[in-house]
Amino acid sequence: MSNLSNIFTLTGFSLEQAIELLDQELPAGAYKALPGAVDLTDIDPNWMRKTLNHVFGLCGWGWGYEFDPQNLTYRYETRETARGGERGVYVAIISHLRFWYRLIDGNTTSVCSVHATGASENANIAYAMKGALSNAIGNAVSNIGFQESVYLGFRSHRDFPIGSGNGKVSVPKPAPVPQPAAPAAAEPEAGEGEAANPGDTVIHFGKMKDKTLAEVWGSGPAGQGWVRWCANTDGKGFDPQGKPENVHLQRMARAFLALNAAYAG
Repeated sequence: MSNLSNIFTLTGFSLEQAIELLDQELPAGAYKALPGAVDLTDIDPNWMRKTLNHVFGLCGWGWGYEFDPQNLTYRYETRETARGGERGVYVAIISHLRFWYRLIDGNTTSVCSVHATGASENANIAYAMKGALSNAIGNAVSNIGFQESVYLGFRSHRDFPIGSGNGKVSVPKPAPVPQPAAPAAAEPEAGEGEAANPGDTVIHFGKMKDKTLAEVWGSGPAGQGWVRWCANTDGKGFDPQGKPENVHLQRMARAFLALNAAYAG
């Protein structure tokens, strides 16, 4: 089994899956020509944030960013218009931003960081500052593979003619779960119709056998303690002993707590 298959995001995606999802083709409306450079493609930052939430978990829990306010500066400049006149714009620059995301490797949760800069200009100062932040985050996540095909020139706004998709926006579907090379180490396959929600995972042993994680959690404090014990986020709980079905259950318990962050404390 690849080492990448042993590392997971807080939402339960293996690192291999995360890499695929970060570069997955977005709906046509997510791509547009970069203003002033029709041969370059701009990516809607709203879809960037949606993808990061999907792959890593909600912003502030599975991923996030931070910067010193002193590193976000702006200035007012004039630009010449096509008719020879002038217009004013605010130029916002963020000289240092730290983007971070969480990964789980066994019983260890790691916070990974990428540092970046960004800039934007707009006649509205608030939009200029917001654009600088989006630009810096975009520069950071491009280093972990977000829309890598665009930056490599394999995908662009030219691939989506105006009006394609009938104006409808669809949510990208997760990539199929890669099957590990070693069958003995493979996790149990999901049954037909099995939901992707970690809370629907069925427990296969002990007094909680045949119940789902969500059912046990909803039974009260004792059940919630059992789910935390199964997740073993502090190294003092359930030991899967390398058994695929146990490893899978523990990973789903951790993903359940991550998706219900308000209860994970």
